[in-house]
Amino acid sequence: MYGIFGNFDSVEELNACAEGLKASGDGEKLRELAKENGIPEVFAEDYLNGASEEFTDWMNAAIGKLEAEAAAHKDRYVPAGAVADYLKTLCMEERFARRVRRRTKSMEGCMEYIEKRTGELVKKGVMHVPDLTCFHWGRDYFLEEGEGK
Repeated sequence: MYGIFGNFDSVEELNACAEGLKASGDGEKLRELAKENGIPEVFAEDYLNGASEEFTDWMNAAIGKLEAEAAAHKDRYVPAGAVADYLKTLCMEERFARRVRRRTKSMEGCMEYIEKRTGELVKKGVMHVPDLTCFHWGRDYFLEEGEGK
């Protein structure tokens, strides 16, 4: 994950990188940037062709991150794809989308948080945790302050 360009902390950083790649005429690297960050290839093409003034916006940058990281996650108890789908619906709100894009937050960390919370309930004898509860824990993970949460 993020092996070529690294994990960007904001849409502004992501767009700055895209701008540099476009200015240098490196369309192939710009397409790689899109792929690595879960940005649709059509966004890269539109940006390269001048049909769009920016590479991506905060909502699509967050959704792309969730998609890319969920696809790379190895599911254990809770499917990352379902959690990511719920979280993507929340990315319509700018504050949430910007929190998702933070370098200190990830689907891996989110899933660890959900699995920890689920494990705590299982130890108390609760054998089923409703999906919406897990989804809300995922939301809470991205909204919590601090590095380790």
